Amino acid sequence: MASQSSTGKYITVDVYYSGLFAPNPLTYLDPENIKVCDVDLGGFTYKEFLLWIRNLTNGSCDNVYYYSRKETLGEGIIRIECNADYWEFVEATYTPEAELDVYIDH
Repeated sequence: MASQSSTGKYITVDVYYSGLFAPNPLTYLDPENIKVCDVDLGGFTYKEFLLWIRNLTNGSCDNVYYYSRKETLGEGIIRIECNADYWEFVEATYTPEAELDVYIDH
């Protein structure tokens, strides 16, 4: 879950990786999880974010998604494919009501 710190610039993000997406209903099976505290996502470019994710998970990240916990996984998951998608993710992350997680598809 992405949540803001008291400064508003740094947030906490849950990153799920090494799992497997399964359909009907969409679920992410057997993931590993890293909780990253006090990260400034606005300080990254899209390419820097992908490198950060690769280093964080010690592996490749073919597809990166974010998910709003206020919806089902199938309805709330959004793929980050380009700079525009990344900045929409960053904006969504810094809203006060944000409850977002990051998922990696290997």
